Amino acid sequence: MVVVQRRKLTLAERLYLPEVFRGLAITFRKMFQPRVTRQYPEEGLPKTEVTRGQPRLVVKDDGNIACVSCGLCEAACPAYAITIDGQETDRFIEREPERFDIDMLRCILCGFCEEACPKDAIFMSDELELADYSRRALVYDMDKLKRPASDMRARMDYVKRINGRWGVEA
Repeated sequence: MVVVQRRKLTLAERLYLPEVFRGLAITFRKMFQPRVTRQYPEEGLPKTEVTRGQPRLVVKDDGNIACVSCGLCEAACPAYAITIDGQETDRFIEREPERFDIDMLRCILCGFCEEACPKDAIFMSDELELADYSRRALVYDMDKLKRPASDMRARMDYVKRINGRWGVEA
């Protein structure tokens, strides 16, 4: 049997004095640094192309939604926040969503739906604020989710550039 020899603690170590003094030193250092306070909501949150806000559906220049109701974003969603019901159409793509809902109370803004979409129909927007008076109002239907491609261009270009690093065409 091996016996582990433990060293004897000094009185200061037993009273946690080194840790207390280290914590006080950090506190006093921070006290004299300038404070940074954002006056929200008057001063908005900083947004860049990397900002991953709420998911939005892309409306192409011809006015049609880019989604073909394949269901991959619904399957990729770890929070089960997306519900899609597809329908046939007269256009060339054959299908489009009849119902496309995202429960924003469940959505964890992970971006898996954006990564799973083969048609570049869903992207994470820079819209961050999420508040309403009822739970039902936070289940977004297609009308609330649609955004023109021109509004989503910065995020779409960013995703294309990031995926291009790996030789994957977005």
